[in-house]
Amino acid sequence: MDRIVEGYIAGVYYAVTVADAEQGGADTIGVVSGAAAARRLLEFHNGKPLPHSGNVLDVADPEMVVTALQELTHVIHVRPAEAE
Repeated sequence: MDRIVEGYIAGVYYAVTVADAEQGGADTIGVVSGAAAARRLLEFHNGKPLPHSGNVLDVADPEMVVTALQELTHVIHVRPAEAE
């Protein structure tokens, strides 16, 4: 199930879609599309251990992406994406 993650990076609001599978495209990284700041943050940390859990970030893994956003940003909502 695709999810919408909303939060703040350095006090600036962001929203991204975390899909079940890689989407491909100019405005995506792995399973993530949406806010450029969040995509850049995930791109920087991809393949590196996360600061709290120590898990290595894989941007192709939806669960790991949500965990990374929770560790690296101030997440305020994670909710299912509505089907269009």
